[in-house]
Amino acid sequence: PLWHGRRDGLGSAPCRDELVDLARSDLHSDAPHKGKRSTPAPALATSTPAPVVSTPEPPLQCSADFQDCRETRSCCDSGASCFQKNDGWAACLHECTPGVHLYDGEQFRSPWSCKHLLTKPPALKENFWMMCDGLDKSSCEGVDTLHKWEQDPKQLAQKVGSFSWLPGAHRADYPVLQHWKSAPPKFKGKVVQLDDIARFAKELLESDPFGTGDRVPHVDFEVAGEGKVVAVTQRQLGFIVANALMGNGIPSGNGLQAALQRCSARGTPVPDSEKMRFRAAPFNSASAPPTGFLYSLLSFLAVLSQELHAGEQGTVVLAAKPRAEDQSWRDRLASHKLQPPSLCLQSAGGEDCGLEDFMSGGTDFQALTDIAGGQVGGGGGLCDIANTQEESVVLFYPEVIAFSFFTSGPTKMMLSPVAFLGTRRYMSTITGQSDQGAPYFGHCGFIAGNDWLNEEISTNAIEVSLKGEAVPMATSSFVAVASRCSHCHAMECSLGDLWNNNCEQQRGLLDEDVQRWYQAYEAKMYNPMIESTFRSVVKRIGTGPWGAGDWLGDSQRSFLAVWLATGLLKDVSLDYYAYSRFCENPANQCLVLDEAACKHCLALAYPFPGTAGKAVQEWACRGPGLGSIVDRFKGKTTAHLLDTCHASIQGPPKTSVFGAVMR
Repeated sequence: PLWHGRRDGLGSAPCRDELVDLARSDLHSDAPHKGKRSTPAPALATSTPAPVVSTPEPPLQCSADFQDCRETRSCCDSGASCFQKNDGWAACLHECTPGVHLYDGEQFRSPWSCKHLLTKPPALKENFWMMCDGLDKSSCEGVDTLHKWEQDPKQLAQKVGSFSWLPGAHRADYPVLQHWKSAPPKFKGKVVQLDDIARFAKELLESDPFGTGDRVPHVDFEVAGEGKVVAVTQRQLGFIVANALMGNGIPSGNGLQAALQRCSARGTPVPDSEKMRFRAAPFNSASAPPTGFLYSLLSFLAVLSQELHAGEQGTVVLAAKPRAEDQSWRDRLASHKLQPPSLCLQSAGGEDCGLEDFMSGGTDFQALTDIAGGQVGGGGGLCDIANTQEESVVLFYPEVIAFSFFTSGPTKMMLSPVAFLGTRRYMSTITGQSDQGAPYFGHCGFIAGNDWLNEEISTNAIEVSLKGEAVPMATSSFVAVASRCSHCHAMECSLGDLWNNNCEQQRGLLDEDVQRWYQAYEAKMYNPMIESTFRSVVKRIGTGPWGAGDWLGDSQRSFLAVWLATGLLKDVSLDYYAYSRFCENPANQCLVLDEAACKHCLALAYPFPGTAGKAVQEWACRGPGLGSIVDRFKGKTTAHLLDTCHASIQGPPKTSVFGAVMR
């Protein structure tokens, strides 16, 4: 596979083996190497040789195939990429599959991580930010976006102290701060004390990172309007978080400050006579308010305190609202063909696709799909981990929570659909797989009691163009998009039928879901000022049971919707993940597998005898699975699949959705 598609004519086996042997002989090992240049053999001397003057070679700007690229992070062959094996080796390859590579010498056959090492973009200039209040270019000039802080941040900095309390999160602050003091987490091998975060917060408040004094740029994402954009640096977003934790806001109100107040007020009220007992209560006291939101925001500042030095701005993070959904996707049906998705079935007992779980944010250029409702964070209100993905996943991506600052409407929450580009995961642990027992207890993800910071957080970034400037942006993103609610339209269906994909109403709304997915993921649906940035960062889409989670859609019909809609996009691939026990509608995704694989998946989901507690039944394992569907329709037009679905899955279910479209 490494040699597939090469343009140099060296793909034949003899040449390939000879080149691999040459590369292996002095370049390919786990030890550090310097890139080498080949030099011609010296000519035979015919007279007294002239003295040789040694001149230092200039540093390599790029690396050749098979050469170490850890320093250059650039490959001379435009068709190759710099892939990491481990901390001691990375090489320019045309393809890379995680795991052991058989062409490695036997003594070097340790697994490849195949993580991309990208060229480091230039450092960001100070005071970069961009706000767009509409689709036209003039709305991005930012002349009316400045709002005065209620308290001067520089004066507020003098009140930070050692973070012994947080005025913006009273009640919730005590258990979190006490736990942080007693068990401070490590990041990159270094313990991050609460004092480190306090010093960083004080530095942020004193620094004026926007260059706007006691005012802050602000665009309200909650009020009506299309194409809104907020692009800020990591330092600027950290500055906003530090102000909120210290109780500072703007006169019109904002969603971040509202979230801190809302979450801190939850939990069982504590009478005055019991306050001292509450203060001495354990970290997980039932009387305490939710704390996940505060761990999230403090973890964000903790990581930045270790990454940003001497006033560095970091990378740019961006929130964007698309324009209203329309029928433009239909214009592409006849011309766009379906490409095979990556099927990541390892958590359902199937084949491992070699990619990180989409909710962990570990794959470059992959957008995490938030299975959202109407608001980002859902009914959880951005407060704590719960048993739905939309309520939980935002806790691990605190930049998403921080962007709620840019809402001042009645709910003060970001409304879906909305895309967040350049966001990263700052805490562990979150995947799509869950369990009723420890450590998940039926929730999506969990925050460990010790060392909960994401030690493997990606630092990969690329250069994008915003407002005519070249700026760095992380290669990960978070897109919140809501499907149509199946069970809201299926009042006559029993829960048993909904759990087992056996309800007629689950099979409808296909066109509406395709339209919503297209609206959220098509770059042209966003402000023209960020269209190229969107295309640069979102090159693949990671999703689980979108459309078939807590809203109890048919998981087979939902897969067809996301595959079809992704097929309408340009140069964007689909990574589809299946789970035996996703935290929403657990075990339902087993039904996207063929009969034998489905039954094996159910055995993993329900590893106990009897039928009690088993919502998804073996009788629902019927018909073909994902593999057969992909083989049947790959290379066909999206119009062909849509027409087939319209013709075959209407009416009461007589077989599975996959079985119907395969007839």
